[in-house]
Amino acid sequence: MICICDYRTPADVLHTLKNEFEVIQLPLDAALPAPVWGHSDLMIFRLDEYLITRYKYYSIASREINLICKKAGLKLILSDSAVGLKYPNDCGFCAAVSGKNIICRRSSTDREILGLACETGYKVLNVPQGYSKCSCAILADGAIITADRGIASVTLKNGIDTLLISEGHIDLPGYSYGFIGGATGLCGDKLYFCGDIKTHPDHEAIEAFALKHKTKCVSLSNEQLYDVGSLIFI
Repeated sequence: MICICDYRTPADVLHTLKNEFEVIQLPLDAALPAPVWGHSDLMIFRLDEYLITRYKYYSIASREINLICKKAGLKLILSDSAVGLKYPNDCGFCAAVSGKNIICRRSSTDREILGLACETGYKVLNVPQGYSKCSCAILADGAIITADRGIASVTLKNGIDTLLISEGHIDLPGYSYGFIGGATGLCGDKLYFCGDIKTHPDHEAIEAFALKHKTKCVSLSNEQLYDVGSLIFI
């Protein structure tokens, strides 16, 4: 099992991850804003047996991406889309997958993702938030945890059980706070937290909701939760 993460992931979290997974840290993409230019969920998108990234980023990270595709048996799709330093031009890949649904802001989502969703039978749920993957922690059966009311409104209407939590309490240097999806990653029936889940004021509700959906919460360190742009397990 591979864990893909930001090259700036805290050392204590990396140490814990490396005891269980092969960790691949993606190189930075200077076309993105500096605080998030190592965030995996802004640089790659995985759907079933496909991995999508941009041509220009592939020229930077071909070694890592080729290694991921080889080890996981994924087919690579390259997008010619541009990326920018300001929202929403930085969030084309930041879509969340819940069951057979893709949660995203359609107008800012990469067209290769939207096209692949159509080809593979996924339903696109259009939400106001461009940082959809950052904003959603996905549980084992597709339920989600989010602090974004706009996302929660759409997912609940579409039959996705959703826990709405309070904003903040997650570190992301350069911004006021980070997001729950960016601080987590799902592997099987375990939701891994970059930091200690108990540092979040809603941790009891989060743990109970996860348990309801057959998911175990695993803290990777004793520190404050930290948004690394998602831990992507393949």
